[in-house]
Amino acid sequence: MLRRYERRLLEEIERQLCSEDPEFAQRMTHVRPFMKVLGWLTVRRALGIVAAFLALLCVVFNEGTGFFVAGALAAALFMSESWQIQTE
Repeated sequence: MLRRYERRLLEEIERQLCSEDPEFAQRMTHVRPFMKVLGWLTVRRALGIVAAFLALLCVVFNEGTGFFVAGALAAALFMSESWQIQTE
């Protein structure tokens, strides 16, 4: 979180940019949908999606054990999203 004076400085820079070059300011504030998806996608989420896909393939091919393993892996990856690894 930024301090109050830092937020004010950034707001002033933004106002100045909007007044000097509104087209550039519009391009900088517009975010493409694909970039939103890339911003949302983390390594854990990507691995979770792949594991969930593998679990569905196991269901299609009638592989019960593979379904439970891949499903458990996907669940663990999605649940561990808020976990952080701390190094010293």
